[in-house]
Amino acid sequence: MKNNYTYSMKILTFILIIYFSLSSKVFGSELDNLFINLKNAQDPIIAKEFENQIWKFWINDSSNENSRLKMKKGINLMQKGKLDEALNIFISLSILDPSWAEPLNKIATIRYLQGDFYGSIRDIQFTLKLEPRHFGAVAGLAQINLAIGKYKDSLKNLDYAISIYPYIGIRNLRPILISMIEKSEI
Repeated sequence: MKNNYTYSMKILTFILIIYFSLSSKVFGSELDNLFINLKNAQDPIIAKEFENQIWKFWINDSSNENSRLKMKKGINLMQKGKLDEALNIFISLSILDPSWAEPLNKIATIRYLQGDFYGSIRDIQFTLKLEPRHFGAVAGLAQINLAIGKYKDSLKNLDYAISIYPYIGIRNLRPILISMIEKSEI
């Protein structure tokens, strides 16, 4: 009887390992497909739908329901202008779930809004290590580099963001950046 129980537990463990490894590949594939569709969208309205789905994925990427609820609370606090409270939530989420990129991106956003550009750059770099396709983080980096006068870096960031998301809202900044680079080289 004990051998049957042990054998059953081994089979159950094997099935669970297979299930979770396949489900992570499915979810990974889902996000990969969203990025492919985003890049290949034929118009900005369709692209915006894929963008929204990607953001939803990023915001809900934690394996813990409590963490997802905290993320939503932090976003709500950000929207109400309670940046310090939101920052504390996102910092705790980044510690609790260090493989989740979105809390780091939110930390970077708050640091940017508080005028801590270099702190924001550091957190964007952490975000991009976890999710190199994070067009929001890359767009933020482009804006920071523009603000601190690093126009060539800003253009590189912008071009990278556009390569991920051709209809990204800040794409219209490109001709302005080119003009600023030309003027700075005179």
